[in-house]
Amino acid sequence: MRQPHLIAIAKFVRDLLVHDEQLIKFDREDIPEADFNSSYIVVNGSSISNKQSSGTVFNSVTEAITYNDSFSQSVTLEFYGDNAYINSRKFSLLSASQAALELKKTLGLSISNVSSTLDVKQILGSVHGNRVHLTFNTYYFPSFEVATLRIDTAQFEFTEDR
Repeated sequence: MRQPHLIAIAKFVRDLLVHDEQLIKFDREDIPEADFNSSYIVVNGSSISNKQSSGTVFNSVTEAITYNDSFSQSVTLEFYGDNAYINSRKFSLLSASQAALELKKTLGLSISNVSSTLDVKQILGSVHGNRVHLTFNTYYFPSFEVATLRIDTAQFEFTEDR
């Protein structure tokens, strides 16, 4: 099962770049290398999530406790194909636009600006198959609510042995 924040990132990429949803994949999916001429974008969230904080909140009206956590995670977008350089630059530049801010708000997404760019084709010394990686941090906040009945008035019953 994919984590909800990674699905939101995939939707963000799709809508920001107006990219074909069928060409957006998730990490660890098998894609034949011959297909790398197509403009695939892979959302790679296989890095460690760091817990930033946690807490609990009791709602006396609904009588429920909400347990909250806050995590940060580094996410890599892997751009493949003939338009890898164009798509990676476009994402990097547009991720600071007003449209991106509105998309983040709509999707409930919190991501930082692109922190690094890596030209994998150049590092590997390949002569074919463009491949560019962009890295940024995402922040997500899972929560879980538990119904909790409180005791308004304690009731005692005393028994005596005679």
